[in-house]
Amino acid sequence: MASASGQAPSPEVERSLGSIRTMVLVALIFAILALIGEIVALGLVGFAGAVISKQGIVSPVASAELGLIGFLSVIFLIIDVVVVRCAWKMYSAVQNGDIAALKSLNSLGWAIVALIFSGVIPGVLLLIAHGRIEDLPSPQV
Repeated sequence: MASASGQAPSPEVERSLGSIRTMVLVALIFAILALIGEIVALGLVGFAGAVISKQGIVSPVASAELGLIGFLSVIFLIIDVVVVRCAWKMYSAVQNGDIAALKSLNSLGWAIVALIFSGVIPGVLLLIAHGRIEDLPSPQV
C-alpha cells in the first residue's frame, strides 16, 4: 500500500496501520450497532407514547419520562451519527494509507465522546488507536 506521498511505508508502519485499521473498523461497527440501538429505542419510546395515548392514560409523570427519554435518545442519536462519520473518515484514511489525513482526524476528544455516547467498545478502541496513531511517523512532504 502506497501512502499519499507515493512512497511505500516501512514494514513497521505497515503493521501499525494494519492494527489501527482493525481497531477503527471494530469501533466503527460497534458505533453503528449503537446507532441502530438508539433508533430502536427512539421507536420504542414513540410506540409507548402511542399506546399510552390510545389507552387514555393521562399521567404527567409518564409523559415527562417519555419526553425526556425521547429527547435524550435524539441527542445520543445525533452525536452517534457524528461519531460514526468521524470513524468512517478515519477508516478511509487508514485504508488509503494516508497518514497525514489520519493524524489530522485523530482526536482524543472524539474518542472520549465515542466512549460516552457510542459505548465502551468504540470509545476504548478509538482511545487505543489514538495512541498508536500518535506514534506513527509524520509524513515527509
